[in-house]
Amino acid sequence: MSTNGGRERSYQDLRESEELHRATLTSISDAVFLTDDDGHFTFVCPNADVIFGYNPDEVRTIGRIGGLLGDNLFGRGDLTAQGEIRNIERDVTVKSGERRTVLIHVKSVSIKGGTVLYTCRDITELRHAEDQLRAARADLAHASRLALVGELMASITHEVKQPLTAILGNASAGLLLLQDVAERADVTELRETFDDIIDEGRLAADIIDRLRALARKRPLVLQSVDVNELVTDTLRFVAGDAKRRHVVLRAQLEPALPPVNADRVCLQHVLLSLTLNAMDAMDHLEASQRQVFLRTKRTGDAVVVAVTDTGHGIPAEDLPRLFEAFFTTKKEGLGLGLAIAQSIVEAHRGRIWAEDHGGRGATFHVTLPTQGPA
Repeated sequence: MSTNGGRERSYQDLRESEELHRATLTSISDAVFLTDDDGHFTFVCPNADVIFGYNPDEVRTIGRIGGLLGDNLFGRGDLTAQGEIRNIERDVTVKSGERRTVLIHVKSVSIKGGTVLYTCRDITELRHAEDQLRAARADLAHASRLALVGELMASITHEVKQPLTAILGNASAGLLLLQDVAERADVTELRETFDDIIDEGRLAADIIDRLRALARKRPLVLQSVDVNELVTDTLRFVAGDAKRRHVVLRAQLEPALPPVNADRVCLQHVLLSLTLNAMDAMDHLEASQRQVFLRTKRTGDAVVVAVTDTGHGIPAEDLPRLFEAFFTTKKEGLGLGLAIAQSIVEAHRGRIWAEDHGGRGATFHVTLPTQGPA
């Protein structure tokens, strides 16, 4: 082959290569840019309008990458040290005025005067889908809490009735004492009676407040939570139901646990769900054998809550599927309780798992990260 023929063939290969790269860049949905050290464009991909609405010439008129993506995307020192920075998320305003969410990868390069390569992907629809999924999970968790409240109504009615009965009894006694209070110099007994009325009234109000909080639809609200206190509240919630089912409830709480950063209502929901499941697992047992243990302890930088029953245990083939949505071993169950509990625990950066005791009961463990040193 002659020298001219070889040169012509090289030019042809180069043109075909450029056409291939142009066709590839035009067909992909990502937008690619090259800039110099000062952020000025040295290359703009042909399909920039797919995400941003601007054609390449309009992008070049903008001049700098900061005009398109905003400033302070990354530290130059970080890029120099790492060579590449991935998953930078930024909300940008496109040509139409619409706000879009863009996922950006930057890479240190040296191509025709360009030193930084930007790859941009539109993830707006993905974020919308994630928001809708979170809302659906919140609705499902709320519906599950309402179902729990329904299950606990017998217990709660009994719990509220006790202080109300005491209030009525003390009020009647107070009225009788008032009949001859004018003849008595000592009103200590009367004062104690009305103190009891106030205490019992506050107890009834507290029970109702906790019930309303459990039933209310609300977003996740993180705060400092004492897990031992939450376990104690859970036992109070289910005490009436446990008595009706002849279940003995026992608590073994490690003292001075560090607090966890959690949504109190959602965490209460998890503990209630696990405790009620534990009681359900023992319906087939003689009344004398029905026991539920709630234990807490600290392990490293986490607090662990364990709910143990003395029921029939969990078959080995069921263990891997326990937290799947719609998987259930109950005749009338929907199979959503444990799936919702898992989603709540994971939203708290925690972990939940089950352990079978060889057909002699089971334990569900919930691990939550602590806020810091005790």
